[in-house]
Amino acid sequence: KKIINFLLVFLTVVSVFATGLLAYYKTIGKNKVPTGVTSTYATTIDDQLTGETYYAIEANYYENQNKTGYEVVELLFNCYSGISKQTVYSRGFQICYDTNGKVVEYVYSNGDTEYKRSNVFQYNRTQGTSFETGHDYEIGTPMLMDINGEVYAVALDGTYSTTETKTDGWKIARTVLTLGINMLFEKDKSFTYTVTTVHNYTFEDLLIKIKQIIKSCSNGTGDYVIPLVDLGDFLHVYDINDDGQISQESLGINTLQNSYFTIQTHYDTKGMVWSKQSIFGSVAGDSQFNIGGIKEDVDFWQAKNQITLTENDFEARYVTAEQGYYYALPVAKINELKNFDDLEIVVDFNISRLGDVNCLGLDYYALYGIEVSQLKISSNYACDFTLLVNSLKDTELTSIQTNNVTINDLGSGVIV
Repeated sequence: KKIINFLLVFLTVVSVFATGLLAYYKTIGKNKVPTGVTSTYATTIDDQLTGETYYAIEANYYENQNKTGYEVVELLFNCYSGISKQTVYSRGFQICYDTNGKVVEYVYSNGDTEYKRSNVFQYNRTQGTSFETGHDYEIGTPMLMDINGEVYAVALDGTYSTTETKTDGWKIARTVLTLGINMLFEKDKSFTYTVTTVHNYTFEDLLIKIKQIIKSCSNGTGDYVIPLVDLGDFLHVYDINDDGQISQESLGINTLQNSYFTIQTHYDTKGMVWSKQSIFGSVAGDSQFNIGGIKEDVDFWQAKNQITLTENDFEARYVTAEQGYYYALPVAKINELKNFDDLEIVVDFNISRLGDVNCLGLDYYALYGIEVSQLKISSNYACDFTLLVNSLKDTELTSIQTNNVTINDLGSGVIV
């Protein structure tokens, strides 16, 4: 009975304490506990003057597997110039490796005097102007971004620590002089010490991180939007009051665990050969960069890889009423080709190479949604070829080359 009474009293005391604690948090202490915010999520920036929407962060990575161009990593921040969100400007960073894989250094000079050297090229753009080089953003320079409908300051001011073990030469010398050399081998004697150093992350560190993120993304090459990229180790978020004053303490000190960003990316395994491939229209500070021999009056697709599809890449559907076959690219093949924005796709469909098969034409949605630069349909003998409804929809074709073939267009999606 004594034990039971004791437990009842104990539970009563605990219940009263818990109730009081809860009441404290809901009243007096509510400003002293985390509000439940565990992350921030910066997605887009709206330009109120032009009506355009930009992603908060854009990034390019040209890997240069073919060793014919520059390996280039680019990072662009789209920001507001003030808390009113009236004006948008862009701040960017770029690191380049030449055709030999050596980093291209940014030499910043004043006349004939060179006074700054860096591995990172910095760019800046305000509304209505193109990107310019020669800017120097310090670590921790704030950028104003929209997070959950409110303006916050985002700064690259993350740090990391390294620990190094060193040998105390003076301690060894004193030990030898006072106790003799044999004392150096006693187990309780320590002649080493550790030094911990705190470092600031640099723009180059952030670019290398972005490169790893893009390369490891399972989307492959092309243009993609990567959501929920955690850059909390590098970028910290700060509150801004109504007077535009930025808090001295980042949100992450008490309430923030992650800083997420949405990044619009482009990934290419080939090297960058032309300044127009760059977000900034400049490679290593050179807006005239062109090592690919590309002429200004020639569309850039001529520098792309070319892939030729033949009748063997298509699958056939038999139509009993017509006793023949209509052909279309497999859906898996179409989806694969859509992942690449750096291909010139040519279709060379030769009916005679199919043998004795009765080829009727292209099936519904045969090439739907892939950009085709050239379509050639040919035969060794005169024949008819039908294009079914939407067979060429959204291919951007404006003409078809034929040889011994008469086209019957039933609404292919292009004007033949």
